[in-house]
Amino acid sequence: MSCFGYCNDCGEIHELPSALAIPHCHALMAELSAYKRIDFDVPLVAADPRLSTDILYSKMRGRMFGILVCEDGNGKEVILRAFSSRHNGVWNVAGWVPPLVDEHAFVATVERGNLDLHPLTDLIDTLQKESKEWYLKLAERRLVSHGILAKLNALYTFHNFKQEKRSLEQAFQLKKGIPVGTGDCCAPKLLNYAAIHHLKPLSIAEFFWGKETASGHRIEGGFYDSCEEKCQPILGFMLCGSKQVVTV
Repeated sequence: MSCFGYCNDCGEIHELPSALAIPHCHALMAELSAYKRIDFDVPLVAADPRLSTDILYSKMRGRMFGILVCEDGNGKEVILRAFSSRHNGVWNVAGWVPPLVDEHAFVATVERGNLDLHPLTDLIDTLQKESKEWYLKLAERRLVSHGILAKLNALYTFHNFKQEKRSLEQAFQLKKGIPVGTGDCCAPKLLNYAAIHHLKPLSIAEFFWGKETASGHRIEGGFYDSCEEKCQPILGFMLCGSKQVVTV
């Protein structure tokens, strides 16, 4: 199972198999290889240059892509696809499931936070390292940074297949700090979209595409489990009710 997580609500590990989704992933790999862009549903003349896959072979390296096979209320197969985080700064691309967060609210929150954060950083650069004031300002900047992160986390809403929704803080199963970027991976995007649109999830698979990671742990075309640090702590809640037939 590549997608699973422990659910605090029912005390069970919920999971989805990957077999049905893998052939669709191979088809997606073929399209990425042939078109060398992720907006391959539009004619080349209308293509957005930012959506080229060239960025995946730069120093930025590759990213994860995912497929979720679903079934609608009439028993018809529905195929959803997602890319992790943002592609060359672009959040929303036609034909791909959207992010969980409103991009304009996210950017505005970051910009407002930077108005407090950047002056502190500039001031710290002028102070003598390891002086008392230097340590005090470092601590102040850390508090400001944590405040910004809390506001960003509050923008995320997660849905499951029992028609329940929760904030990131409520959905995250572990007591430790929530990693930056939680909710931006493929599995949460795909499952959230399916839950909102009353689709029954049948199978999910995620693969890496582009230049291999610096550690070499992820290579192009390789299939990988949903990440342990960011995804598994929220997937238990998100998958809850997924074995039930969801009706509108």
